Amino acid sequence: MSRMPPATGFFLGTNIVVFLALMLREGGTEISAETIADLGGLMPLQWLGDQYWRYLSYGFLHFSLMHITVNSICLLAWGVPLERWFGPLRMVILYIGSILIAGMGSVALHQSLFISAGASGGVSGLLGALFLLWLLRLVALPGSFFAINIGLNVAIALFTPGIDWQAHLAGFLGGMVLTGLILAARRIQHS
Repeated sequence: MSRMPPATGFFLGTNIVVFLALMLREGGTEISAETIADLGGLMPLQWLGDQYWRYLSYGFLHFSLMHITVNSICLLAWGVPLERWFGPLRMVILYIGSILIAGMGSVALHQSLFISAGASGGVSGLLGALFLLWLLRLVALPGSFFAINIGLNVAIALFTPGIDWQAHLAGFLGGMVLTGLILAARRIQHS
């Protein structure tokens, strides 16, 4: 069995440690919107003020045990192969960049009051990265992998109340763009 790639392991561990701290604060596995808002959740632009750090911090907070479990499974399923292909530094750039882009997209696309948190924007960026690599025939994954994973992501976003589909969409597209930039930089570096 091969070892966990370091960046993916770090992000997974960070998410788990932060969730354990949230559970201790709340006394259970359901985390209130007030706690998320107090500790760095994403919110409408008029409330953000100069707290731009929230564009990153929200990506490490989760509302429930189910929330962190699903995001952790996606982080492992998509992050491990990506990091093995890209290496840890590019994985960090891709994941953090996807969280930031997803947060900005979420704030820009929301029409009403919201508090958002979770790694789903970042992991959606990982799926977007894999999708672009597949389109460019750089990774050997079956088309059914994307039909299932993208299909489930869309279905969950459409049929589960409270899902920040704006962050999912922006993260997915952001992951594709960042991957294109990483590939272009690699090409320039090797030419």
